[in-house]
Amino acid sequence: MREGQCRRSMTSAPKQGTAKPVARYFHGGNRGLKVGDYVLPPSETGRDSVSDFGAQIVHRKDRVYVSTRQTDAQLFASASQEPVVYEVEPEGELAPDPDCMSGVSFTCPKAKITAVHKISGKNIKKARKALIAGSHRRARGVPT
Repeated sequence: MREGQCRRSMTSAPKQGTAKPVARYFHGGNRGLKVGDYVLPPSETGRDSVSDFGAQIVHRKDRVYVSTRQTDAQLFASASQEPVVYEVEPEGELAPDPDCMSGVSFTCPKAKITAVHKISGKNIKKARKALIAGSHRRARGVPT
């Protein structure tokens, strides 16, 4: 590899030599956690998850889902009563989300919060409309 050249890791994030991938990960959820806390899977917290709302075939309750795109995290956060996006550092095995073909969604056993990002009311409203439209398409059997 030539100097200045990056190779790709399994997360599609640039990697310099043997350093860890240079990637930011986000998790959308309900407000209430702070920097230093952990996002834990629903199997440990007992909280509602995507599995409870129609994704039980493809969603594991023993994993935390993270994305390299903040907009994806905003979309999932918007399903919460008090939506917020957590910037996180995944801990444990980071595996590709088998339901995501774009390569930007991953699963891990837990994730440590490094920052908390508010979502504008405009973006919450837009994301909720997208979620509703997607659920209507699925109900009619139209691919999303």
